[in-house]
Amino acid sequence: MVTLLLGIPWFVCSLAVVDVVADVAVSGNAVVVWVVVGVFVASGVVVFVPATEHVIARVVFRLRRPTAAEQYRLDRAWSVVSRAAGIPVDRYRLWVQETGELNAFASSGHIVAVTRGSLDRLAPQHLSAVLAHELGHHLGGHAWAGMLSYWYSMPGRLFVRVLSVVSRGIIAVVGGIALGMAGAEGTGCLIALVRWVPLLFLAGLTWMHPVLVVLWAIPLVLAWFDRYGEKYADRVAAELGFGPDLIEVFGLWLRAGRDDARRRRGLRANLFATHPPLASRIQALEKRMYGRIRSIDRG
Repeated sequence: MVTLLLGIPWFVCSLAVVDVVADVAVSGNAVVVWVVVGVFVASGVVVFVPATEHVIARVVFRLRRPTAAEQYRLDRAWSVVSRAAGIPVDRYRLWVQETGELNAFASSGHIVAVTRGSLDRLAPQHLSAVLAHELGHHLGGHAWAGMLSYWYSMPGRLFVRVLSVVSRGIIAVVGGIALGMAGAEGTGCLIALVRWVPLLFLAGLTWMHPVLVVLWAIPLVLAWFDRYGEKYADRVAAELGFGPDLIEVFGLWLRAGRDDARRRRGLRANLFATHPPLASRIQALEKRMYGRIRSIDRG
């Protein structure tokens, strides 16, 4: 629910983009504009249609169906997870992402995906632990809420991307003109000023309408809830009995340097990161599992 609420600003932005584009396309025909906007609002239901999930998996996430050998490995690992969770083994569809990275993710209604690297390099018990974590996202409702928010944000994100491309083009043109007129030093100053214009514009709007300060905080809050969702999925995996194996997986990733780039990027990267540091996740799992064991021993 929180994910959906925090997705409202993107939804409003997308709604405005659809409204303006429709208005321009049909020369101000109000009836047609309202129909187009209504279709966009109603389009969110397609996220829950199984056939749409197939398209989303292939087109948006570039996933593929497992080969026979991959399906065998996945079925063995997934059957252990589904049995522990008490769910039908065929409730979710397993997909493969063609990359050598060690990763997995859950999305939309019934999508559970692992990378080819995970299939090739993870031991069976570690693969089951990773799949149990992704099942935790589905059981917590994070996957469908995130996908629905992403669906409604697509027009807004496309608009922002176009603005970004146009801004870079303007900076390049201004830089070329300034280079001919003022030399390299003047060009650097002018480009720096141009880059500050969007930020100053947003700051001015916030000054006139203080309520807009909430928009500045939303990316930080979204990132925090993403990190919370990851730890929630870790807890689900631990409760299903995969905690020790998941800790081993995180240890492998930590030793492989997966968090090294994150540490180099500093505080800003950590504030906007969608995943907690691996060491933090390991500590949270250990505290939950071994703290529970100590409480049982005392009892």
